[in-house]
Amino acid sequence: MDAEELITRYGVANAADDFDTLESLRHPEWQQTWPQTGETVPSSANYRAVRLGRPEGAPKVTGLRHGGSGDAWWSEMAIDYADGSRWLGITIYELRDGLIWRERLYFGQPFEAPAWRAPWVESGPNALG
Repeated sequence: MDAEELITRYGVANAADDFDTLESLRHPEWQQTWPQTGETVPSSANYRAVRLGRPEGAPKVTGLRHGGSGDAWWSEMAIDYADGSRWLGITIYELRDGLIWRERLYFGQPFEAPAWRAPWVESGPNALG
C-alpha cells in the first residue's frame, strides 16, 4: 500500500479504536511521543493500555485531514473526552519500511479569538463545536 493509503487506514482504525489494525500498520520499533508532557509511549500494548485506561473512558477521535509525502506525513484530529472537553491534535508521522515508525502528537484546546485582533484578521468558525 502507498503512504497515503497507510495514513488513511491508520486514521480510520484510530477513530474506531481498532487496536489490532493500528498495530499491524506500525513498524516493530514504533513509538509515540507527546512533546508537551515529555512522555513517550514505547509500544502498541502500552498505547492500548493508556487509551483504554482513562478513568472516564477512552476519548473519541475524529480524523479531519492529512497530507505529506515520502516518509513524512501529518494528520489533524478532534479529540472528544467524556468530560465534554474537545481538544485538537496534530500528529506528525515518520514512516520506515512502509509502516508508521514514529509519531509526535501535539494537542491543545481551541479558544475564542481575542477581540483586539479583529481589525487585522478574518473570523470564521472554529472547532469549539
